[in-house]
Amino acid sequence: IYTHYGVDEGLPSSEVYDIYQDKQGYIWLATDKGLTRFNGYEFENYTTQDGLPGNTILNFYPQANGQIWCYEFHSQGLFYFNDIFDGFKTPKFNSSLKKEFRSGTVIKSVFLDKNETLFVGGFRLNGFIRITKNGIINKQFDLLSYRKPSDVFEGVNVGLKDNRFFMVSHNYKSDDEFYFMNTISGTSSRLNFIFLDKKNTIFIDKKLGHISHKKEVRYYKTEQNPIGIKRIDDDLFFVGYYKNGAEIRDVSGNVVDSFLPNKSVSNFLIDAEGSYWFTTLDDGVFYIENPNVKVTTEDHISSIVKDDNNTLYLGFENGNIGRLSKNTIETLYYGLSNNAALVEFDNDHNTIYGYADGSLKDYTYKNKSFDVTANKLPEHIQDGTLASVTSMLYTLKNDSVHAYTSEYKVQDICNFKDTTLIATSSGLLIKDGDSVKKHQPLDILKSRIDDIDLNKTTHTVYMATQGHGVVVYGDSIYNITKMNGLTNDIISEVHIENDSTVWACSNSGLNRISFKPNNTYDIVTITKDDGLLSNDIDDVEIINDTVWVATKKGLCYFSKHVLSEKLTSKKISSLSLKRVLVNNTEINDHDTTLKYNQNNLEFQLQAISQKNTKDINYLYRLKELDSAWAITTNRSITFPTLSPGKYTFQAKASVLGNKDDELINFAFTIRPPFWKSWWFYSLCGLFVGGLVYTFFKIRVLTYNKDITRELIRLIIKRLKRKELFYKFRSNGEDFKIPTHQIQYINSQGNYLDIITNKRVFTIRCKIADFISTTPDNLEYLRVHRSYIIRIDQITSKGKNWVAIKDQKIPVGETYLHQLENIVF
Repeated sequence: IYTHYGVDEGLPSSEVYDIYQDKQGYIWLATDKGLTRFNGYEFENYTTQDGLPGNTILNFYPQANGQIWCYEFHSQGLFYFNDIFDGFKTPKFNSSLKKEFRSGTVIKSVFLDKNETLFVGGFRLNGFIRITKNGIINKQFDLLSYRKPSDVFEGVNVGLKDNRFFMVSHNYKSDDEFYFMNTISGTSSRLNFIFLDKKNTIFIDKKLGHISHKKEVRYYKTEQNPIGIKRIDDDLFFVGYYKNGAEIRDVSGNVVDSFLPNKSVSNFLIDAEGSYWFTTLDDGVFYIENPNVKVTTEDHISSIVKDDNNTLYLGFENGNIGRLSKNTIETLYYGLSNNAALVEFDNDHNTIYGYADGSLKDYTYKNKSFDVTANKLPEHIQDGTLASVTSMLYTLKNDSVHAYTSEYKVQDICNFKDTTLIATSSGLLIKDGDSVKKHQPLDILKSRIDDIDLNKTTHTVYMATQGHGVVVYGDSIYNITKMNGLTNDIISEVHIENDSTVWACSNSGLNRISFKPNNTYDIVTITKDDGLLSNDIDDVEIINDTVWVATKKGLCYFSKHVLSEKLTSKKISSLSLKRVLVNNTEINDHDTTLKYNQNNLEFQLQAISQKNTKDINYLYRLKELDSAWAITTNRSITFPTLSPGKYTFQAKASVLGNKDDELINFAFTIRPPFWKSWWFYSLCGLFVGGLVYTFFKIRVLTYNKDITRELIRLIIKRLKRKELFYKFRSNGEDFKIPTHQIQYINSQGNYLDIITNKRVFTIRCKIADFISTTPDNLEYLRVHRSYIIRIDQITSKGKNWVAIKDQKIPVGETYLHQLENIVF
């Protein structure tokens, strides 16, 4: 099941040579139009304008120190970048290195040892080039062929040592350090060697070959010469062909799997989450999210069932009936495309039945046929019942078909004990003899039931309902829903695998319910996000350890271990803070002290999980303001109007509900405006004090020292007062009033009257919430269930009242102690 990425999806070119995944999870691609990296959302392309020596990049050569070296074909230059990307680096020795190359030279082997000495080998390059850490270049094994007849050989020699290889044009003898082999097939720019382990090496000269630990060379049989190889593990390797797809082979040469027939597949990657990536020379990149899920056909399959020999039978939406043999579908009946075909197995008589175009036939012994109309075949066919359709159900007595009508639309039927349970669009019915009536002891049995299956061993019935999930009907009746772990409460089909396992199909994916004692259970789901063809599932069948899934987009299958891996797999995510924007302008990590008007901040996050891109959540907070974490799927988080202060932005990622341990911290400070700084207040205070002192010394001090002292006190008190405002909305208007003008507040239910020196304002607010909304809450006292007073407005008080100007306000009994806080 492939996802395709081409130029239309953002690739710079359809011609892709190599692929690599770095430590952060980025997928890097080498193309003829530059490098690109993919984060699961979009492609980021790099060219010569970004520091590349040229745009035709052939290969990646990852090194143990975290550097990834690359070769650019036209400039014949090397460059590298670090696993944690910080730009491209071009070595100073490139111009000297180029002098050693010929026209058409292609670097094929780059190896950096622990002393940071670089070894370079390749096609049309005699011997290997050794470059020291200081850039000193020398060549080894670069002799051309001798002219003596004894030294002439056919083909080309290749030298091998420590995961590197190089061409030679001379008959060197192998020793303990170097092994030299003669490529009898000749060589080309596709020359490549991969080292599976110390015992096995795979190579391309022109053909695909193998070198054993005994230095024995043999060639595999292939339909055509390969264009790319890559190691998978000690036993498996990838091979790509021109216009002939790709293979995974074992060291013996056996083809384990094949992919992309008719594509020119150049390279391959298994990423950190186990997904497969294929690069092609003419059609971009192909991605397989879950390589364990395979596709048999992309035709709409409506029904599947196995016989007692584990042969799978298929009912197609177009009316065809087929049988699967060795992954090939044999058509047993060609439908008229009037309606979907159905298949079912009569376990008691080991017979496969198929319904299509008004006829129910025996496809095992081919000795029975019934003229019925069906939209459902019961699981235990011939167990007294044959089929159901709309308001009809068919039963079989003495090989004679009997039809029964119902006022409800019949969906499915099954025999349970001495009765027949009937699933209808209006809930569960029961047929006892010739009598049909509703049987709905619980509300969960009143909704539409699409499928009903019986486990004869445990005497338990399982029902697929529209809205109540899976209903379990036995000694007790209960249901399993989305709240319990199902992908949906609307279930279209149930399948009983064994006494403890039931599968439920929905249009949101497949569910496996594993029952345990005391009506407990575990649920594992698999959906399109896990690699299925589609979430819209019609049927499921289990053969040994293989799960076959019939969907509206085709038939796929996978091994049960896929579900076990899902339970135990670690979700990969790599979280980074991509950029920080202040007032829509990007800043660097050092610009963390901001002006008061640089208070619109945007943090752009990125967590990489190629397999679960749609299931990444971001948790974030400003540490100084919030103890709780906010959550979003948006990679961009904005704080539009932050007040001056010190802040720490924190973020982390959650993939499929599993929180990653990696935490992002970004500390920054927003400075207050200069007129709110302590030094500005100090200067203003000194200046005003100086003016006042000068004025009174010259004009007043000589007349009345007592009056002057009092005036200075009042002026200083006035200067020190910071006028505060209470802001609110009333009658569709916004108001701002000085708080010192408020006299008292009177509650009128959910509304408050604010009485000021000038007028009365009415706002919607509960009296218990008012004081906490004021900027100077210490100036207020609640003295009654309906009154709040402002302390500095009180003119007198009594045993159970206070007066503000001419208004006497009662003090409630529970608030009498507040009178002690009023001091004149």
